Amino acid sequence: MKYINILILLLIFSCSNNKTKSNDEKNVIPNIDTLRYSYNGFNNGLKLDLLSNGTFINEDYLFGCTGGGERKKVFGTYKMDSVNLKLIPNKVEFTEYPMDMESKPITTNVNYGIDSLKIKTEFQIVSWENKKYLLSDFYDFGWSLDKENDYIRFADYLNSGLEPKSSGRYLATEIKDTIKTEFDLKQIPEKWQSYFLKEPVSAKIRKIKKITDPKDIENISWIIELDKGKKDRMNNRLTLETKDGDFFIEVDSVLTNRSFGKYYMPDFTTEKYPIGTELRTKWE
Repeated sequence: MKYINILILLLIFSCSNNKTKSNDEKNVIPNIDTLRYSYNGFNNGLKLDLLSNGTFINEDYLFGCTGGGERKKVFGTYKMDSVNLKLIPNKVEFTEYPMDMESKPITTNVNYGIDSLKIKTEFQIVSWENKKYLLSDFYDFGWSLDKENDYIRFADYLNSGLEPKSSGRYLATEIKDTIKTEFDLKQIPEKWQSYFLKEPVSAKIRKIKKITDPKDIENISWIIELDKGKKDRMNNRLTLETKDGDFFIEVDSVLTNRSFGKYYMPDFTTEKYPIGTELRTKWE
């Protein structure tokens, strides 16, 4: 799930992204009308620039806090209508940044086609309120611990109430329309609609079990049992939180009438969050 993935990424890449900004300043787009879809994370990001001359620049970058990283830029042409976008790549510029920040980066230019440098090329255009999204059904392995694609990640953010204010690792752009509306699930292909909740899921804490690492007594976690399961639309990709937003559970296993998740933060107390505490995927 996204919170565990974020924690992992923070451990690996958590620091300011000044380096990415300084590099971005060198990558100035020519003076041509450009539509940009993007995602910005902790020292990692995605950019897709669709230029009015029919060409595109797709950029994927990842940097470490103490040095090192990579930037992949793919160039080509594209075809787009109101619903679909297809990229037709032809060139790749791959830059490796050494751990030694004093050393110069190494840039390699090759024709498109090498498996390790391939990108998503087919997207559906989805609209909601002041955003447009580019979603692909391609499973992009290597980034997440879970098998997921853009539709699944988008569903996670929508189910948790984060969209449309905050987006996950998929391409999005803002538009002028700001009318508040319900998300139109009919835009999503039927095979992915089961990941989207039509209504928020609510559950209450049923049991709490404290787990202490015998080798490190200060390493404490809690197994939280909830009173809802598969029959209540619970699944192991959901994140539920309390109304104050200070306590959340990532569901990692689901039975018919019960589900479970772990909590690792040291500020948890059964006095503040006792048996019977309600959690929801989204609070109005």
